[in-house]
Amino acid sequence: MQIPRGFSLRRKLPTSSKVFLAIAAASAVASFLLVRGGAAQARGAGSPSGPTVQVVVAARDIDAGTTLTADDLRTLRMPGAYAPPGAIATIESALGAVSGSVVTQGEPLSAARLGRSALAGQVAAGRLVVSATFGSIPDGLTTADRVDAFATLGGARPYTELVGEDLRVLRIQPVAGGFGSDQGMVVTLDVDADAARQLLQADATGSLALVARGAGVSVTPSPSPAPWAVPTPG
Repeated sequence: MQIPRGFSLRRKLPTSSKVFLAIAAASAVASFLLVRGGAAQARGAGSPSGPTVQVVVAARDIDAGTTLTADDLRTLRMPGAYAPPGAIATIESALGAVSGSVVTQGEPLSAARLGRSALAGQVAAGRLVVSATFGSIPDGLTTADRVDAFATLGGARPYTELVGEDLRVLRIQPVAGGFGSDQGMVVTLDVDADAARQLLQADATGSLALVARGAGVSVTPSPSPAPWAVPTPG
């Protein structure tokens, strides 16, 4: 079979088809650019940016109630946007604080997660902080005063005993019911172990009173046994 001269196998597309193909090609290019731009934006959002800050993190898992030492802590730098509110910046600021909850290794520490005793740092090693309710305290007593504590046991023959001598006052608070109420005042004292035991026993079984001391004053305890003392078998 002979093909006539000037005949072509290629068909010419109609103008409408050409327009459709052009639109499809443009849409494909636009979609590719849109997807690539979105991926770049996602990568940019996931990468750290902005200024960094130093934070203290747990060097190991820390149990609740742990008093923090240098071995529990380390520092690292992280974007400021990721640091928790109140983040601790230096190890020195966290030393001696108590963890209020479990902290996992690598977790940043914040002021909200830590506590610090308001009283323990005010007493020397081996001393105790004791609060007891006193029915009588001197007018104008302040934390600058030194005091002696006396306990009285009621009954047919009330008995008064010295239970703490030359004690330092740490805090004075009214008992619930208002300042100066008949219920007395709660006084927090710096004491040794013996005075702590006697004060707590007296607070449970009798009534307590404080007497302010002057310089060079010494009180001689009564030779009689304390009213709550257990007799020694003879």
